[in-house]
Parts: sequence; C-alpha cells; structure tokens
Amino acid sequence: MRTTSLILVLTVSLLLALSITMLSSAVMLYSTFQSMVAVQAGAIAVGIVGMCALWRLDYRWFVRNHWWAYAAATVLLVLVLSPLGTFRNGAQRWVFGLQPAEFAKISLLLTLAAWCARHEARIRLGRPGIAFIWGFLLPGLLVLPLLALLYKQPDRGTLILYGVVTVVMLLLAGLHVGYAGVAAAMGAVLGFHFYNSSEMVRKRLDAFLHPELYRESTGSQALKSLAALREGGIHGTGLGTGVIKLSIPEQHTDFILPVIGEELGLVFTLAVVASFVVILCCAVHIASRAADSAGRLLAGGIGFLIAGQAAINVAVVTNSMINKGMPLPFVSRGGSSMVAMLALVGLLLSIARRAPEVDERNRAVARNPFDGTEIESLPAR
Repeated sequence: MRTTSLILVLTVSLLLALSITMLSSAVMLYSTFQSMVAVQAGAIAVGIVGMCALWRLDYRWFVRNHWWAYAAATVLLVLVLSPLGTFRNGAQRWVFGLQPAEFAKISLLLTLAAWCARHEARIRLGRPGIAFIWGFLLPGLLVLPLLALLYKQPDRGTLILYGVVTVVMLLLAGLHVGYAGVAAAMGAVLGFHFYNSSEMVRKRLDAFLHPELYRESTGSQALKSLAALREGGIHGTGLGTGVIKLSIPEQHTDFILPVIGEELGLVFTLAVVASFVVILCCAVHIASRAADSAGRLLAGGIGFLIAGQAAINVAVVTNSMINKGMPLPFVSRGGSSMVAMLALVGLLLSIARRAPEVDERNRAVARNPFDGTEIESLPAR
C-alpha cells in the first residue's frame, strides 16, 4: 500500500503544481493577478495541511461520527440560502466566502459509507422488499435534504453528481443493478423538469446541440474552448503565449483545461486526463485492501467522485455534455473545491495506511468502525 499511496500523492502533487502554473498564465493580464494566485496558493497550503492531518488520523473515527459532518453540511447549505449567502452569476452558492456544496461532498461520502457498511447484509442478501427499503428508499431519504438544498441554490451540476455518487456507492454495497435503472428514470424526470422550469437550462441545451447558432452568447464558451484545444495541437503554443484563452469566459475555473491544451498541447492535456485515471486506480486498489466495509465503500466513493467530476469537466470543455459549471479537481481555481478535494485524498491515504498487511497464512484483525470491537477477517486478495 505504500507504493499506491506514493503514486497517489505524487499524482496529486503534479496536478497542484500545474494548477498554480496554469492559473498564473490564465489570469496574467488581470489587475488582480497576484491576489488570485496568492489565494489559490493559500487554499493549496490549507488543503495539504488538512490532507496530512487526515492521513494521520483514523478514518473510522470520522465514519463513526458521520452525523456531525452531515449536520454541519446541512446547516451550512441552509445558511447559503439565508441573507448571509452571496448571490453571484445567477445562483446563491456562497457563504462567508466558502462554497459549502464542496465540503458537503465529504459528509455525503462518510454518511453513505457508514449507512451501507451498517446495513450491507440487508442490502446485499435481503429479500427484494428489504433491499429496496434499506438499500434504496432510506438512503435516498437520507440524501434528499442535501439534494433539496442544492436544488434551491440552484446548483444542478453538483446535485446530479451527488445523485450519481449515491447510486454508485449503493451498488458497491451490493444493491441490485436494476435499481440503477430506477434511479436513471428518476434522473430523467428531474432533467425534464429542469428543462421546463429554467430558461437558462433550455438555452444551454440549445447551445450544446447547435453551438454555431449561439456564437455570441451561450455557445461561445464551447466554441472558444474547442478552438483553443485545436490551436494548441500536439505540442502547444508555449506557456503564457496563448491568445484564445483570453476570450474564454471562466478560463481560470471551469475552463482551465483549454488553457492547458492551447499552451501545452495535446500531450499535456492527455496527461491530465490520465492523472485522474491513475487516481481512480489507486482508489480502487485501496478499496480492495481496506480493513473493513466502511473503508472499502468510502475509498470507492472517493475515487468515483473525483474521477466523475473530472470526466464531467472534460466532457463540458469538449462540448460532449451540456455546460454544468463544474471545476476540474486539483487544477481549477477555487479554494473550497481545492481544500475539499485534498481532504478526500487525506481520507484515502488514511484508509490505505490502516489496510492490513498480511500473507495467505495469517488472518488480519480489523475493528468494527461502529463499536470498536475486534473482528477477524480473511486477508485481502
């Protein structure tokens, strides 16, 4: 597990270095250039401290006390919608300079890991009615308050990500795959509701289907993003020399990848994509060797969330998906996202640190994450 942890830390470190480099290039002509880079560097520093602290601490303590994280996330999301919240760019998603939806990802994963580990037998081996109640209905109701608060902001992209992560973690716990179809149908109904109730969603969908008809409005981001990627070619125009990047809206946040593509080329762009594949593979390996079910589910959920968010960002900037306004993990500008993502990496490293190191002749002794009692388990294979 030491090798896996080392690869994970090295990969994330390279992405953080790329973040500072490309942010500096993307905002080099801004009057607030120095403050923006300084804030990003500060967020990285805070995130690294948090990651190291979580690495040293036992993840099972956080799993046992997940209700505190859930309550804190709910309170912060409520405060966002209060007069204390900040309204910006058509949505109310910030409070006290933070974006609670990013930190709520941690509480979501901890809560689902705790629930699924506690009720895994009912979910995996129970009769269809029992599995539906304990593996679909009740965890759905558990996540519903977070989804409702995201809907009110609105933050539709994060809401969809939360829903998909929830279904994936339930499937990892043994829920029958047929329930994924039920969840997909519910998602389709929600998407239809979004389309009918929001003019912005309709415009974004129209721009996604026919970006050339919206060159000066909602389709400009996608067209300029593709132009920047095309201009960079294989080797790029050179660091700091990109021109198209200057006309891309939000090029330092959600659309940082086209800046990389224009200035560093296809090779670096694919390397960034490959980095998230490496992170996912590390998470899968850590999950397979985890000391208990909660660790396995938590590691799997973290890996999928990071890789899934990266996949959505890449799909948006290449106009393969409707624009959802989601940052590229570890690379895009955004203090809340950076700190939350590094905290998730810290939890991954904590799970890896406590994975039993055994051979086939010995049995590993693990601790139940809920009552602290020792349980005997077969060695991980």
